[in-house]
Amino acid sequence: MARSALSLFLLSARITFSYAYDWVGLPPVNGNPDNGWQQIPPLNNANLITNWPIPGTSSVFPVYQSSGLDPSQVTRAIIVPSGKDRDAWAYWTTIQNVKMDLASTDSSFNPNTTSILTPIFLADVDIKAGGGSSTQLYWSKSGWHSGEYAKGPNEGDKISSFAVMDALVNYYTNTTMYPNMQAVIFAGHSAAAQFFQHYAALRLPTTNDHRVNYIIANPGSYLWLVQDRPVQPQGECQGIDDYKYGLSGGKMPGYSTGDFKKNGRDGVVSRYLSRYVHYALGTADNGPGDTSCQAWTQGSTHLERGNNFINMLKNLPSGMPTTHTIDMIEGVSHQNDQMFNSTQLRQRLFKDVSTNEPLQTSSDPSDSGSGSKGGNSGNGASSSGSSGSSGSNGSNGALSSGIVSKTNELLGFGMLFALGGLLL
Repeated sequence: MARSALSLFLLSARITFSYAYDWVGLPPVNGNPDNGWQQIPPLNNANLITNWPIPGTSSVFPVYQSSGLDPSQVTRAIIVPSGKDRDAWAYWTTIQNVKMDLASTDSSFNPNTTSILTPIFLADVDIKAGGGSSTQLYWSKSGWHSGEYAKGPNEGDKISSFAVMDALVNYYTNTTMYPNMQAVIFAGHSAAAQFFQHYAALRLPTTNDHRVNYIIANPGSYLWLVQDRPVQPQGECQGIDDYKYGLSGGKMPGYSTGDFKKNGRDGVVSRYLSRYVHYALGTADNGPGDTSCQAWTQGSTHLERGNNFINMLKNLPSGMPTTHTIDMIEGVSHQNDQMFNSTQLRQRLFKDVSTNEPLQTSSDPSDSGSGSKGGNSGNGASSSGSSGSSGSNGSNGALSSGIVSKTNELLGFGMLFALGGLLL
């Protein structure tokens, strides 16, 4: 009995001991995702910028962005939204913790070369609860996941959540502000993974597409590329291949209607296959997530849907795209922190680059230009710079192509395992 109890303790403690850096906890926040957040809390080492401009409109958008960085030294930007609960502070903090944990164990990685930005997708209930202002963009609770237009402050502006991402890419690939930028990483887990998988297919092309990478971790459903599904629906199920589940053309977001009319399914699929997309699946993620009948035709769990989607890619006439990668994160369920802190996603987030070509002057897909903000400016709560060890920027090496990685060596687990063997 004592041996079993000790074994259980060691296993439950392995995550705690896996971190070499003392991870920062989350701030207290009033409100909840159902009835609305009553505040957007300030964070250490981040600027809370409440008035990020959206070109061509009078609306503004709140974000968290790494503070204290020299833009001329930044070579990588990680853009990481929240999941469905809209707790943006939790996701910025997680990626910051992973970054600083990596810096504490890898002398080749300089954390000052990586800027983390978390877009804050407010919902109408957050505005009513006091978590946002009347001038800030807001959506329905889940509308931003699919690229829908913001509901306010002026719905007539027709600002898609995808257009907000376009503006952020343009900001980070602005050579005047960030002359040494090598990679923009969209990192999404769960609802944000759905968002970025849709965006990877529908994003309008720009000169720096080859610098943009999409991490798709444990989405609840996928934008399927072919009409066939791996599971037949039980009973009537309309719109199986309509957006956001497919590409038959029904219910396409306004951002994409013109592009889809011009290029059709084949054009969108071809573009998606050419982009740098990195799938990450927790091998213990056996929850259903999306419970709609359309999602069930893709599989019954996050993991099964992911495996079915990958099999679909492999069975395409062109085979598995060389620009796509697959990481199986062993033993992890629907937990964003453990996914992002895995060995594989540390590499994807902070190390891999897809090109060494010179940065091109960026332009907005709609020719509206990029924001005029500086990297360390902004309104709202902010705190001064992140300190980090010096060293090379760590952004070297090419992305591996079509590789399946099946190890999840969290730091310190091996040491705990050995300790358990000695004690038992």
